[in-house]
Amino acid sequence: MKIAIIFGKERPDTMGIYFEKAFRQLGHDVEHFWPSDINKIKSGFDFYFRVDDGYYDYLMPKALFPRVYYVSDVHLKGPFRQIRKHTSGGAYDLVFCPMRKEIELLKKSSPVEIIWMNVGCDPGIHKRISVDRSYDLGFVGTDGGVPRKFYLQEMRERYPNSLIGPADHREMSRIYSSSKIGFSFPIRGECFTMRNYEIMACGAMLLMKRLRDDSAEQLGFMDRKHLVIFDGPEDLFRLIDYYLKNREEREEIAENGYRFTIEKHTYEHRAKEMVEIIKDRFGVKG
Repeated sequence: MKIAIIFGKERPDTMGIYFEKAFRQLGHDVEHFWPSDINKIKSGFDFYFRVDDGYYDYLMPKALFPRVYYVSDVHLKGPFRQIRKHTSGGAYDLVFCPMRKEIELLKKSSPVEIIWMNVGCDPGIHKRISVDRSYDLGFVGTDGGVPRKFYLQEMRERYPNSLIGPADHREMSRIYSSSKIGFSFPIRGECFTMRNYEIMACGAMLLMKRLRDDSAEQLGFMDRKHLVIFDGPEDLFRLIDYYLKNREEREEIAENGYRFTIEKHTYEHRAKEMVEIIKDRFGVKG
């Protein structure tokens, strides 16, 4: 299929790059456009795929069809308002979103179909490296707000042999591959996040907060089989202590999570599923 993909490439770790690569790996003819060039895009593509990148002033020309939008920043108030304006105004013909709660909010004003499509990992970037798992805990990201920053600070104090904080995306695989446990606590939104996949793709055991919905289960992930879920601070530190002491259990869960993520939850899997949906909805032959 011939696909036009539209997003800004200022950041080398932006989601659009993962999707562009995935479409190419599936054998599609993909051409990238910057949002500022959106009005220069010609007809002749099988579909036009816009990836949420914060550029909300550029609207897809109505002459292009079908116009597909993958939105991701719906958990942030400002971007959510802009995205809702686009989806309710008929700027797109189909929308994919990784957050189920926000889908229900968008549906209240959207005339087009909005489909749950979670994020994933890129095994070429998020990968297990052959290094010693020398860190007790690994977390790549900012401290954020309450309560995550308190959790992270307590972890630093209790488990000084850990690597917790911001890092270049190119260092992510090394950090998580060097960690026994990878920690995940989204500061906003309730969804199965990119960080979850990145941790498991690097072979660390994922320890994540319980979500308010069953997204993890719907994706096939099982507590104590592929990952470990905690409820509150007391449970968190109890589980950290337990799994640091019980290497065999920890490594079995980590291995299960790694294999399931690589086999079922890459961006290539997501791209393939979206292409099939687009074919079905719009009769695209490719």
